[in-house]
Amino acid sequence: MFVAVSTMLSGCVSTGTTQSAVSAGEAEKITELARQWGRVPITKDMDHLKRILADDFSVVTPDGNVIDKQDWIALIERDIKEKTNTFTSIEHPVFNVRIYGKNFAVANGVAHTVGKDKDGKSFSRKGRGTAVWVRKNGTWQVVAGHSSRLE
Repeated sequence: MFVAVSTMLSGCVSTGTTQSAVSAGEAEKITELARQWGRVPITKDMDHLKRILADDFSVVTPDGNVIDKQDWIALIERDIKEKTNTFTSIEHPVFNVRIYGKNFAVANGVAHTVGKDKDGKSFSRKGRGTAVWVRKNGTWQVVAGHSSRLE
């Protein structure tokens, strides 16, 4: 499975009618949280992932399945433990954040992952993802995501 939602990070911050100087600062916070999220396959920082995913988080995978927080984390932990994929590079040439009000944001972007699968075969994958962020008790968390392959 492509880990696009967990890797959709970095790049530019969208500015437009939904942005202000204050929301641009918040967009930068979300961008940094998302960068760390996207690097989890390399850093293996599962604690970061557990903190930023809301308890009611769900993601639609490229094959159309819906996975909740518990299953998403288990999938990533299993991939890391079993070395299903070994990532050597995770780049995010496109990443946009739009802030709506004080507690709601939508981020989307493109991820390019490079590495080797469990059989040692090299891969280069691109995907697009969207994440819905909500500020809960002063902390930004992801409540929903969607991931698509770009081939």
